[in-house]
Amino acid sequence: MFPAMTMPPMLDPARHALFLDFDGTLVELQDDPQAVRVATEDLDRLIELQSRLNNAFAVLSGRRIADLDRFLSPLRFAAAGVHGLERREAAGAETVHLAGPSMLDPVREALRMPLAAEPGLRLEDKGTALVVHYRGRPELKVMADRVADEAVRGVADLSVMRGHDIVEIHIAGMDKGRALASFMTQDPFRERVPVYLGDDTTDEFAFAEVARLGGIGVKVGPGESVASHRLAAVDSVHRWLALEPDADGGAN
Repeated sequence: MFPAMTMPPMLDPARHALFLDFDGTLVELQDDPQAVRVATEDLDRLIELQSRLNNAFAVLSGRRIADLDRFLSPLRFAAAGVHGLERREAAGAETVHLAGPSMLDPVREALRMPLAAEPGLRLEDKGTALVVHYRGRPELKVMADRVADEAVRGVADLSVMRGHDIVEIHIAGMDKGRALASFMTQDPFRERVPVYLGDDTTDEFAFAEVARLGGIGVKVGPGESVASHRLAAVDSVHRWLALEPDADGGAN
C-alpha cells in the first residue's frame, strides 16, 4: 500500500539537506542523454540555494559525476554518480570510484552481439555501469530486459535496475539510498533533515532511506512511490525550489 502524496513543504535552508536527482528532476528526459540543458536562471537558483543551505546540497544520479559537472557548470557540488559507485564528498573534493570497470568486461562481451543485431537498442558504457537504452522504442522493452538478464547470468555481484526506457547493469551493493545515508553521516549534512527529489524507480531506494531518517521524499511526475510528497514535473521542481520559507522557518 503506497501512501497518499501531497505537495511538499517549502524548503528550509536553515535545517534541511537537499538531495536532487538529475534526469527527469532537474532536466527533462531526452532521447539523446547528451542533449539536455539546464536553463541559466535555474542554474543560478541552484548556486544561490547551495549557498543558503551552507553546502548541504548534493546531486545523486545514474550519470557519471564528470557528466554532471559539465551540465551544471559553474556549480561545484557534492555528488554521487552511477547510483553511488562514484562519490564526491564535497564541492571541490576528489571523485572516488568504488569499483573498477574491468568487473563488467564479461557483460560487455555478452552484450556485444545482441545489441549489434538490434539497432534500436543502444549501449551507454559508464565504466562502472552499462546501460541499455531503448528510448523512443517502447516495443523493445521486453528485448532489452531479456538481453540484460542473459548478459549477467552466471556473473556474480551484479545488479540489474530498470528505469525510464533503460536497463542498467552495475556492481551490486550500492544504490542512491546508501549514497544518501553516507552523506548524512558527515558535515554539512549531519543533523539536518534530508529532502530528496527524484522521478524514477531507481530513486525509490533514496525515498526509503529518507523515510527511515525522518525526512521528506518528493516523487517527480506520475507513478506509484514510497515518497511522501509529489511534484508534477520538472518545471514544478524549479518553481518549488524558488519558493521562500515563511518568516517562522516555514516547512517541516
